[in-house]
Amino acid sequence: MVDLAAPRSPGPRHWYVVSRVEFKDIVAYWQKKEDESGLAVDWSEAHERCWRCAYKARLEKCHIIPDSLGGTATPDNFVLLCGRCHREAPNHANPRYMWVWLRATCLPFNDMYWTNRGQEEFETMFGRTPLDWADALDLDAGALQAEFNTLLRTEFSRAVIHFGEGRMNPSTIACVLAEVELQLAAQHDVAITNSEAGYAGARFIRKMLGQTDTP
Repeated sequence: MVDLAAPRSPGPRHWYVVSRVEFKDIVAYWQKKEDESGLAVDWSEAHERCWRCAYKARLEKCHIIPDSLGGTATPDNFVLLCGRCHREAPNHANPRYMWVWLRATCLPFNDMYWTNRGQEEFETMFGRTPLDWADALDLDAGALQAEFNTLLRTEFSRAVIHFGEGRMNPSTIACVLAEVELQLAAQHDVAITNSEAGYAGARFIRKMLGQTDTP
């Protein structure tokens, strides 16, 4: 398989031009060009919320066409992203992909994107969704949620935010969810294990090798 993330030639060099374009100029330009339907933010909040994850954050001007590929420092070539989303944004000469990415990867709710990414990371690590066993039990949903929230607050105190990130990363959120789930299961005498890490990844590898799961 080809390593698509392998280092590539940086391409032609361009002198970096310090942009004096203001956030309001970028918002005003795209408000006239792009329908906010399907985006993470309303245009009324686009000056203070990341256009991908919808968190209020210190925003950065992200080139749509990278500076090194000839992108200009003008409102039509910028979107506003938080630092984390900026690092994940596409760096391609075709500007269409930025808008495809923004709409395809966002959530329609504020302040939920990174929590959702943590749950997805849990599913990748353990091959199932968190608390998938709870539906089979005769438990009061409200009481279970209260127990979960109490344990969650405690468990978050045992995790840290990586220096420079500003928010907890998805893998750490997944670990927090796993610990809370184990404690919650123990309180209700449910036997589960989160030790089979990588089951979903292993299944993918077997598929790539032409193998199948044993029925």
